[in-house]
Amino acid sequence: MEDILVELAKGFFRGLGYIIAEVFFWFICYWIGWPICKLLTLGAYPKPQKTMYLDDTQHSGVWCPIVGLIVVLVAGLYFLSIFS
Repeated sequence: MEDILVELAKGFFRGLGYIIAEVFFWFICYWIGWPICKLLTLGAYPKPQKTMYLDDTQHSGVWCPIVGLIVVLVAGLYFLSIFS
């Protein structure tokens, strides 16, 4: 019985981690990085997307969330006084 509960807990926390990572990376970091990418490329990147449906999980413009993640990490390090 203990093994079943351990496996259920692993699955639950794996799913929770996936949802948090998906929301953080593809929503928060994307919208932080999007204006920066637009500014640096003078509006050329990311290209406008077609309408996405609920079951469509393909993401375009992966540089936007990467730039947003870098900005979040640098801001967090700055507020922790790592740079001074």
